[in-house]
Amino acid sequence: MRLAFYALTSCEGCLTTLITNLGPNVEVLWKMFDIDYFKLVREPVGGTRIPKADIAFVEGAVVTDRDRRTLTEIRKNSSFVVALGTCASSGNIAYAASRDVDFEAKHLRDLEISPAEPLSSLVAVDFELSGCPVSAEEFTEALLRLINSIEPIQPDFSVCYECKSKGNPCLLDAKKVCLGPLAMGGCGAACPTVGSACYSCRGPAMEADLKAYLLTLEKKGIGKEKALMMLRMFTGKKAKELLKDGR
Repeated sequence: MRLAFYALTSCEGCLTTLITNLGPNVEVLWKMFDIDYFKLVREPVGGTRIPKADIAFVEGAVVTDRDRRTLTEIRKNSSFVVALGTCASSGNIAYAASRDVDFEAKHLRDLEISPAEPLSSLVAVDFELSGCPVSAEEFTEALLRLINSIEPIQPDFSVCYECKSKGNPCLLDAKKVCLGPLAMGGCGAACPTVGSACYSCRGPAMEADLKAYLLTLEKKGIGKEKALMMLRMFTGKKAKELLKDGR
């Protein structure tokens, strides 16, 4: 089976996390699969060749004309495309930050730049692995399922559920804005466990109910403005889908 790993406009944190957390198992990955392209590990000089692949993992948001061309070619040459991380699945911080920027005649050297978009805005994406950065454990599980022709799954619980499982005190009860009830679980409630609010960096939970969440904030005497700002920060285009307000 042929695999390929790409990075569009991003910090390349997801690929770095995979390399770091897989450690010596990266060598196992190389022995098990035919990997022609792995950004940060193996790529042709200039990084322009897009090989044929059974599964392509793509991190980063689509920001430049080069990103658009590369992603189109990846989709054309790959049987299965996986969005790797929150930038690829929702646009992440770049999506919200670039909405109010005037991109008329904007160039970066020889590149044309435009508002950031997730992969799904341009091509059909077969599966999304959220996370900022992505979890190496979830990547491994998804890969094992894919090579056995089993559809990967995302966590179907919220960060709030993980907090309760750990016995963490609820930050909302302390009148602190936290997106845990809306956020996709799987991170182990890393931020709330140390007293920091959840910003939903993995995107919204499968059954995120914004209306119910805002009612909860109102009952607890917490203003919704900061919550909506936080929601737009990491959740990118998926925040737009939740909010239904076009911003």
